[in-house]
Amino acid sequence: MYRVFISLAIVLALCTGCSKKDQVKRVHSKHTVYEMYLQRGIGSLNNFNATHDSSQLIAAGHYLDSASHQKNLLNFIVVPRVTVYLLRAQLDPGRQYVESVDARQFPRPYLKEMYRHFLDALKYNKQRDVENRDASMKKAVECVEQYLSSHPKDKDAISDMFSLKMYTEPSEKLFSDMDEYVKKYPDSKSVVGDLRKSLKAVMKKARQ
Repeated sequence: MYRVFISLAIVLALCTGCSKKDQVKRVHSKHTVYEMYLQRGIGSLNNFNATHDSSQLIAAGHYLDSASHQKNLLNFIVVPRVTVYLLRAQLDPGRQYVESVDARQFPRPYLKEMYRHFLDALKYNKQRDVENRDASMKKAVECVEQYLSSHPKDKDAISDMFSLKMYTEPSEKLFSDMDEYVKKYPDSKSVVGDLRKSLKAVMKKARQ
């Protein structure tokens, strides 16, 4: 089961962490040295996604930490940095990092609480504490659901919610919920379809 949770960590991390490169390009047309570090950090993270070379994660962490010295970039840094902690299975440092960052520095208001509970779930799973693991996962899902109740078309939040629900619902109900969500919000069809493929791949790998 721990292997399965780490697989979810990868899906959740990549869903929330890899869209930042283009966003940074749009916002920052004139690069400072810290913005260069940010670009390189996200580039290393994307390289890991393509190559699975763990040295890219180490490089990404170093670059993102260097970029953090420019405080007005934190909104772009925090999710990729948490992504690196998740992908390296550094649960305690990741939890400490999440606690150290103001919730307003996360790009969406629910993310600090979501990551806090998700990292707790991974920790409890490693300790084979099923009760607290499931309780933490439920809290993580509820953070996203509350946000989506007033922002139902937020693509990143949709990805977060269904990635997390993979561990709170049977697969049949999960995919049924996805279908219902698309019927209710047709604009979500593309993101839900891509996420469905990713989650099916994770489930297949976890069964191997």
